[in-house]
Amino acid sequence: MNLIGQPKSDNKRSVTIVLRDGKDSQHLERALRDLKRKLKKDNFYKELRKKEFFVSRSEEKKLKKRRRKSTSGETLS
Repeated sequence: MNLIGQPKSDNKRSVTIVLRDGKDSQHLERALRDLKRKLKKDNFYKELRKKEFFVSRSEEKKLKKRRRKSTSGETLS
């Protein structure tokens, strides 16, 4: 049995996880762990969180500016 992630037409990504033949639930659990590891490596979860809410370009610029200030040691405003 194969689990294959089909990409959208505009998205070129795909993730493939192969389940080995067996009646154990361990094979399924192993495949799920592999899938989670691949998604994490591909920054899937970060992108998902980023796209959860719309943020305007001006808001992105403000957030970026605040991050720069916080790393330089200045106080946030």
